[in-house]
Amino acid sequence: MAYPNTQSGRPTMPRLADWLARWPAFQPWHMTPLLVLLIVVTIPLLWMSLMAASDLRVDVGIWGDHTYLSGVHDIERSSSEDYRWTTDRAELVLPNLSNRYRVLELRAHGWRPDEQASPLVRVDVDGTPIAEIQTTPELRVYQVLLPESTNSPVLRIGFESDIYAPTGDSRQIGFAIDWIALHALGQTAPPSLWHLVSQMILLSLLAVLIRMLVIPRGWSVGAMALLCGGVVWANMQQPLWISQAITHWLLVTILLLFTTWWLAPRLHKMLSPWMSSPQAGVALALFIVALTLRLSGSSHPLFNSRDVDVHMRWLDIVEQGQLYLYSTPGELRNQQTFNPPAGYILLMPFTLVLPSSRLVVQMGVGLIDAIGCLLLLPIARELRLPARAALLAMALYIALPINTTMLWWGFATNALAQTLWLLLLWLLLRLVRKPDRTTLASFVVVSAVTLMTHVGALVLLIAIIGFCVVFGWRAMPPDGRRALVLGLVLALLVVVPIYFTAAAGPILAQPRDGAGFDLNASLAKGWADRELRMSLISRGFMIAFLAPVLALAPFGIGKLLTARERHPLQGTLVIGWIVVCVTFILVYMSLGYMTRYIYFITPLVCLAVGALLATIQQRNVGRLVALVLVLFVIWSGSSLWSEGVLLRVKPSLVSLTH
Repeated sequence: MAYPNTQSGRPTMPRLADWLARWPAFQPWHMTPLLVLLIVVTIPLLWMSLMAASDLRVDVGIWGDHTYLSGVHDIERSSSEDYRWTTDRAELVLPNLSNRYRVLELRAHGWRPDEQASPLVRVDVDGTPIAEIQTTPELRVYQVLLPESTNSPVLRIGFESDIYAPTGDSRQIGFAIDWIALHALGQTAPPSLWHLVSQMILLSLLAVLIRMLVIPRGWSVGAMALLCGGVVWANMQQPLWISQAITHWLLVTILLLFTTWWLAPRLHKMLSPWMSSPQAGVALALFIVALTLRLSGSSHPLFNSRDVDVHMRWLDIVEQGQLYLYSTPGELRNQQTFNPPAGYILLMPFTLVLPSSRLVVQMGVGLIDAIGCLLLLPIARELRLPARAALLAMALYIALPINTTMLWWGFATNALAQTLWLLLLWLLLRLVRKPDRTTLASFVVVSAVTLMTHVGALVLLIAIIGFCVVFGWRAMPPDGRRALVLGLVLALLVVVPIYFTAAAGPILAQPRDGAGFDLNASLAKGWADRELRMSLISRGFMIAFLAPVLALAPFGIGKLLTARERHPLQGTLVIGWIVVCVTFILVYMSLGYMTRYIYFITPLVCLAVGALLATIQQRNVGRLVALVLVLFVIWSGSSLWSEGVLLRVKPSLVSLTH
């Protein structure tokens, strides 16, 4: 495939006409006929699937009801049901999938104390009153016939009721809702034109994206068939999932199209001649897969990462100009500690284009985490790995359960620090091998930003870089040695004063009492619980990295250590990486700290297994083995991620919070 010409060694932005003329995806005679055929065949399936569900149901009091129901209080639970009390006005907003769904059912009660009458509930559709419901103190099911809907994409049903203020409670409550459902009348009615057309547009844009990636025909057709089948399946199983997210996914797909157009010539040039043109195309396709997986989940209205509220609050504080953040984490015995703000500063540009802090945190972290996948390529190149090994490592890194687990938990600054560490590692390897002013300046800036992103990352990075400097000193060339020391000194000159002024005063000012940290007691407890903690760590590694990957990792690490052509720091880096991670596990075993930092070894595991699989691929059955393993990892991580997004199922049992 031909890409736009370059001038002065730098790719230029092509004119639209040139791009359309050069890109096969926009030439009808080059468009894969099977992709078009798949979309045509899918249209009647979309039509039928949008009307397949006999009812649309919202279980109030279960995770996700907040995306449909507003004007209600927090979830309450009894022995038999989960429910919410309404305020004076509650509103239910559901996708208007078809005119078939005209019977509104709700299970509710209007309990009042003593002899007070239960409230009268007035029901309206799009602001037009249609019915009144006299509630009773006991739970019962109420039915209301809705008028024929309009062509609006959503159906808004309002509930107004008299309110009651319980004694000693600041709330004003209306009536309690257990569940709400829309039932089909059985009459023949077409699906909503808006939802049908929007899904057709989504699949068409995805077909264009697949064709732009210029991947082999078999993979293109397989991917398109999977996407079409996934949309039809979602409509049949739970139409509210995809209907709620369709606008977000259309915007994400447009972003992916622009990214592919802009990045393709630059990535090909950056990876040449290490990678052939087809291999660079695979790298681009893998990066787009990483973006698709992360952004489609992070943008879904049903998904709130577990810790997103904390990061939203801190992001708002940083936006107001406060850069000194403090918390009392459990792993530090609830002692006040400084939380560096660099991660939130990196997320701030996203506030210019995203409408809410929730999307800024989740999509910003997802985007930067996907960039971390791409950074494995230049690191592998510095380590003298073959291009095929780098692609395999990147494919594994995209969807290992440990990565989807981090995103589900919402370890925002941890994920940002991981990507920054990969960028820093690439610059470190490049600076040692071939120092120059540009690389040195970049190393200083990235070092300072990385060390100011997360305290845990600060400790990890200082440990591993210190290990490389001490034990790899003699292996480094003199110019690289001097450049590395200079870069570290300059970075520390920036970081140390900030940490001292921000952290030293508040920490020293904390009152000291007799309930401080008891090292002997902690060690004794760690020894007594050693079997439980070891089982948690073992289970965490097994589920986080999957058994086949863990089984191959030691052999891959051995290959990295014994490679004939390698970077001067390669052996020291690999050993130091392992030593630092093992040390943190021993700290957990001894002191009971958290094990969330096991994610730090993920890039090394992927690079090692990728190097081994690249060697195995040279044999007859090696390609099949590598392909099956990569597809297994991607399927595992993707399915766990989708369940975590839509069903609030914890993506893995990795012991991140024990």
